[in-house]
Amino acid sequence: MININFILPEIFISIFIMFLLLLGVFKKNSSNIVYNLSTLSLVIIMFVNLNNFNFSETYLFREGYKIDYLSTFMKFLTIGSGIFVMLSSSKYLKLNKIFKLEYPILLLSSILGMMIMISSNDLMVFYMGLELQSLALYVLAAFNRNNPLSSESGLKYFVLSALSSG
Repeated sequence: MININFILPEIFISIFIMFLLLLGVFKKNSSNIVYNLSTLSLVIIMFVNLNNFNFSETYLFREGYKIDYLSTFMKFLTIGSGIFVMLSSSKYLKLNKIFKLEYPILLLSSILGMMIMISSNDLMVFYMGLELQSLALYVLAAFNRNNPLSSESGLKYFVLSALSSG
């Protein structure tokens, strides 16, 4: 396990997702805390990801996962975009009264899927990242349950992706 430091951003985001799920289950009215902690976790993961800029091209898991400068930079952009989405969407969620616990956790799951797809060097690893990302995005597309257009978009997104994947 000498190469575990290469996948520390993915490990940390997975641990943060599980921790935030547990926190949300055991603490009532924890939407605001989970939202702030998920934004903070993305900032921490961004700094952990900066550590991978020091390494040259590295392959993990029988060359199924590739860490290089481009993948590290793209992960940096993805995490930065996630921070931007978290900061810019809080007011919208509060105005539409859909500020719930699940939103930041689904967003973190989608970002994890994107990070796996970025570093994939094998079709199966890419597919795992794609499924992790798309399952979270299905739910996010239909997140506003009171709006019929939101439910319709979630259903269309699911059907179109199911048809395109075979």
